[in-house]
Amino acid sequence: MKNNKFAWFIAGLVLITTLVLIHVAYLHHLASADIYAEDTFLSQTTNKNALIIVAHDDDAISMSGTIAYLTKNGWNVRELCFYQGWKDKDAVRKIDLERAAELLGMQGVEHYDIELRKNREKIEKPWLPVPVNQFDSLYNKEIAFGHIQDFINKYQPSVIFSLDDMMGGYGHPDHVVISKLVIEYCREHQRDSNFAVERIYQAVFDPAMNEKILKNMEAFQLAKKVYNYESSPKPDVFISLRGRESIKKKALLTYTTEQNSLTKIWPYYNLYPAAVYFKIFDKEYYRVLERTNDYR
Repeated sequence: MKNNKFAWFIAGLVLITTLVLIHVAYLHHLASADIYAEDTFLSQTTNKNALIIVAHDDDAISMSGTIAYLTKNGWNVRELCFYQGWKDKDAVRKIDLERAAELLGMQGVEHYDIELRKNREKIEKPWLPVPVNQFDSLYNKEIAFGHIQDFINKYQPSVIFSLDDMMGGYGHPDHVVISKLVIEYCREHQRDSNFAVERIYQAVFDPAMNEKILKNMEAFQLAKKVYNYESSPKPDVFISLRGRESIKKKALLTYTTEQNSLTKIWPYYNLYPAAVYFKIFDKEYYRVLERTNDYR
């Protein structure tokens, strides 16, 4: 009887191990991407002021490993984001934002309660993409633009981090609007003698990764049609997560109200040790817009 129990135990252990290995292989499949250059600019520039400008607090998660790298190496990093005035949920999110900023070593965060998307509370699915030519009528762009302008002027960064202005990561129009406003302001002032912004780093995934991870996401599939792109924009560079695997997972876990969304973009991250998962998803990718090229 004891031998039978031991045999069943070994068989169960082998089965579980096999299933885990198969799933890890699947994660490697999801994380497989084209080859990109490793970024060198951030390690060489002397103006170590960086700003994160995003629509929502948790949008900065895509850059959390990079933020931890920068703050450890003497950078001053601050974040600007917006809330829509949902008192109960936003109160929790603001606490989570402060916790994330402290975890990553940021010097501060600024956030504003504004009606970014007009009549947002009446929209059933506000995360679904809308045509760019409707942004002026659907968004209070001038309010957000004013806060972005003040934030940049106050801190004079060499680098701004945002999401991409083409697909907004997975298609969310709020992401696209804010990223376009960042570029608009930088283009308006790029020839000012005291303007400091040299590069805009737009957090993206490799398109092949997005096509595998987001293939069943309604917003992503609709975004390709609405914004008229075959897929998300390609990165120009990556920044390694080596040595920051644990802080990446902790940053993701900080946003307590957003786990349902985050696990769709980083599938199963919460089920694996950071040392395993972020050795697989081991890079943060960026599309880089340079001042010398009109931020294109």
